[in-house]
This record gives sequence, C-alpha cells and structure tokens, in this order.
Amino acid sequence: MVRRQPPSGDSRGSAGRVIPRWAASVVARLAEDAPRVVTRDSLQPVLADVGSRVDAEAAIRRLLRLGWLRSVSVRGAYAFVAPGVDELADPYIDLRAWRAKDRDAVFYLAGDNAAWHLGYLDRTPQGTTVWLPADKRLPKGLRSKVTLAKTAFPTLVDERILGPSTELLRKRRLDSLTWSSRLPAFGPEALLVQLASRPASFKAWVDLAGKLDQLAQDVDMGRLEKLLARSSNAARQRAAYLLHVGSRDDALKVLPSTLQPIHFGSGGNATWDPDTNVSDQIVVRLRDANAKA
Repeated sequence: MVRRQPPSGDSRGSAGRVIPRWAASVVARLAEDAPRVVTRDSLQPVLADVGSRVDAEAAIRRLLRLGWLRSVSVRGAYAFVAPGVDELADPYIDLRAWRAKDRDAVFYLAGDNAAWHLGYLDRTPQGTTVWLPADKRLPKGLRSKVTLAKTAFPTLVDERILGPSTELLRKRRLDSLTWSSRLPAFGPEALLVQLASRPASFKAWVDLAGKLDQLAQDVDMGRLEKLLARSSNAARQRAAYLLHVGSRDDALKVLPSTLQPIHFGSGGNATWDPDTNVSDQIVVRLRDANAKA
C-alpha cells in the first residue's frame, strides 16, 4: 500500500492532523493563546493578526475538517484541539461554549460539582449540575447535557454571595480565578441551601456524609442567613440539622420559630434529632457505614 503524502506546502501536525500552509500561522497562534473555545468573533482578529485572507466562517469549516476544531453542544462555538491533544477531556466545554457565545450567560456550578471543587468529595462527579437565575434559560443544545439545581434564592440578594467568600479561598489557599476551573460555582453557603431545599438533587451523599464537619465549619452564618431568606421552614430545619451534625455550635440560629416534623431523605430507618425535629434517613446511616468501612 502506498501512503498518500500531504499536499505540497502542507505539514503534519499533532496526531497526524494536516496543517495546510494557510492554516499554519492560525494554528500556531491558537496554540499560543490556548483558547478552550473558538467562535467566529474570536477567530476573526486572529486571522487578521496573522495576515490571513481567509474569512472566519470559511476558516472554521476548514479547521473542523482538519480536526483542529470540534463541534460542541452550543451552535456557533467550537472546541480547539491543541497540538498534542487527541481527546477533549474538559467536562465543562459546553458551558464554556455557552459563555463564549452569550455574554449574558449566567450560571453557577452547583451540587456535586461545587462540592468537588470545594474539596468535599473524594471522587470526580459524574455529570454536571448548574444553577441558573429564574430569568435565564439553558441553550437548547445544553438541556440534555446538564442537570439544573432548582434552588430558590432571594431575588434581591447579590449573586456574588452564591460563590465562596474571599476569606474562605484565602484560608484554603485557593486561587479565586481557577479554584472551580475558571467557572462560577456555589460556595459552601449556597451549597448548603441546595442540600437543605432539595436533598435529592445531590448524588454523592456517600462521600459528603464524611465531610460534613468541614462543610459546616466553612459556612459563614451571615451569608447563609441571607441565602435562606426565601427558603421554607423545612429547608431551614434541614440546614440547621446539617450544621448540627457537622458540629457547628451556632447551628440552631437558622431554625424557624416553629418546628414541624421534617424528613431528610426517604426509605430505611430514620434517626430523629430533637433539636431540629428532623428525621434523618441519609446522613447518619452513611456516616456509620463509612466509619465501619
């Protein structure tokens, strides 16, 4: 068998990808800038800077055929496959594509993903959970790719307190830009509100049950009170219970004035906590199982 050679003036790039002469400087510039996502608007100045006469739409079509770009779930956005990279390993590439195409995109990594970046889980989450403000919608292409955390927060609250405080990041020695893969994510307070409001929206209780002490100690009570302002009494009781189990001395401060019998989880034997009137069917059982393992 005779191996076909690249056309004259072309060269072979990473993993055998062809780099035509017109694309060499473009790929080199993209490799230098290392964008995760490329759009027509972001590629146009690159083409201009390297003196290419190819328009952005045509360049995208050609780079797709050559394997330097790959389609993602958001229309008009493409993942750049850098030299030396064969597979896309970024679990958030579709979210980055959304932000690249829509400057008004607002979301926060929530649930298991937020817990992972905060250090409360030992295993990488399966799938992606995000929270959106009530007036925002996911792009059509993302609706089957992510899970929505439908947690209600006060409408007038500053959304910046959904993320972790500067003090917590400093204490943990986490970079404010990169701690959550350069995407906005829930801090411990917003995560606790999600857990208390919709326990079933969180999957990795097996891991989190053993880290509740850390989560509870990370919570800023002032921020938590603000985020609980729209929450039901049941959510406030569950929040107090999680803080209580996490050995937080001031846990009961977030309790409502009247306590109703509340369940935490379903199925199996329950452990009743008299201080919060919560019957727990998740945390204590898993903590005991972890202790025996």
